[in-house]
Amino acid sequence: MVNCLSAVSYAGPRSGQSGISGGPEVNLLLVSRDPTWVRAVRGAASAMGGGDVSTCDAKGAVVRLAAMRPHYSHLLVDRNDADGLIDEFANLATEIASPNTGIFMLGAGDTKHPNIRVIPAATSISVLEALMASSFLSGKGPPMDLTEIRAALMGAMIGTRYQPIVRIADRRPVGVEALARLNHPDLGQLSPDRFIPQIEGAGLAGELTSLVSVIAFADLAGPFLSKRGLRMSVNFPLDVLLQPSALDRLDEQRLAAGLDAGNIVVELTESRPVDDFPQLRRSLERLRGLGYGAAIDDVGPAVPNLAPLLELPFTSLKLDKVLVQDVLVSDDVRRFLAQTVISAKASGFTVVAEGVETDAIWNAMRDIGVDEIQGFLAARPLPVAAVPIWWDAWMGQTTAGT
Repeated sequence: MVNCLSAVSYAGPRSGQSGISGGPEVNLLLVSRDPTWVRAVRGAASAMGGGDVSTCDAKGAVVRLAAMRPHYSHLLVDRNDADGLIDEFANLATEIASPNTGIFMLGAGDTKHPNIRVIPAATSISVLEALMASSFLSGKGPPMDLTEIRAALMGAMIGTRYQPIVRIADRRPVGVEALARLNHPDLGQLSPDRFIPQIEGAGLAGELTSLVSVIAFADLAGPFLSKRGLRMSVNFPLDVLLQPSALDRLDEQRLAAGLDAGNIVVELTESRPVDDFPQLRRSLERLRGLGYGAAIDDVGPAVPNLAPLLELPFTSLKLDKVLVQDVLVSDDVRRFLAQTVISAKASGFTVVAEGVETDAIWNAMRDIGVDEIQGFLAARPLPVAAVPIWWDAWMGQTTAGT
C-alpha cells in the first residue's frame, strides 16, 4: 500500500519571489515517520522563505518520483524508514534534470552513493544548512573522456533503466524499454548524452548494445519482471543491426536468459540514414525469422526515406516525442502524425507515441489511432526494482477509474 500526505505549505515569498536562499521555490518530499525529523524539515522549509513539504512512505515516494508530479527540489529519506529502497531513490533522483533533485539521507552514518548527501542531526539548522548548500543546477557536465568510456565498457559501470509502455485501450502496461545509464564511481549516474555519442563515435556501439542486452534480458527473466507479461525493447543502432555477429550474440544472450524471442523488440535507432535498404531488409528478415519484434524509433519528418522503411518487415513504429508534445499546438504536426499512423497501420504496425506527459496529449494520441504510449504521464525510466511498485500504483489507479 502506498501512503502519501498532501503537501503542507508554509507562508513565505511566492509569485516568483525567492526565499532566503535566493533560489527557486522549495518543494520537499520527506520519507520519515519520526516526528523529530518531520519538525526539523518543516522548520527548515519555513526558514528558507516558504515551501511545500510532502510526507510519504517509501513506496509512495518511489511512485511520486516515477511520475514527478509535481517536481520535487529535494528528497529527504530517513534511513530507518527507507524500506530497502535507497538504491531506487538514488537512481530515480538522478533521472530528474533541470533543476536537479537533491537527495539526502537523514541520520548519522555514511552512504556509498555519490548522489546522496547525509544530514546527521534532526534539527532545523542542520537541514537548512544542507538544503542551502545543495545545487539547483541540472547536474550536467562535459562529455566523458574516451579513456573513461572504454574503462566503463570493460567494467561494471553500465546499468539500465526501464521506461514502461502502456496500451491506450485499457491502460495496461505491455512493455518496457531498456535505456542505458553509466554509473561513474565519482560522478554518480550519468545521462546518455554524457557517453552514448562518444561511444558511437568511437565505434563501440556494439559493445554497449551487448552489455545493455545482457542486463535487460537478465532483468526480464528476474523476479521483478518475469511474471508480468511484459515485452522488452532494446535499442540497436543501424551499424549494429546490420552486423550478422550482433544478431548471433543477441540470440545467444536471449537463449542464455531462457526468454522467448517473441517477448523482445529490437528498436532501430536512426543515428544515420539508411543507405542500403536490401541489406537492412535481410537483417530484419533474419531477426523476424528468429521470432523477434522490430521497431522504427523516433519517427518524424526529419527521418529520411520513411516510406521505404514502412515497406520493410518491422512490427512497430514509435513517434518522436518532440512531435508528440507539439500535437496540441501545431495543426501541421497533428496532420503528419495522423497520416503516419494511417500508413503504419496499413503496414500492420503497432504505433507507440513517446513523450506523452499529459492527459491532453494521451487523448490526442488516442484520437489519431495510436496504440500505446510511453512517457512521464505513466512513468519516468525506472530501476528494475521500482517497476513492481509503479505497476501496483498504476494498476490501482486504472482499476479505480473504471
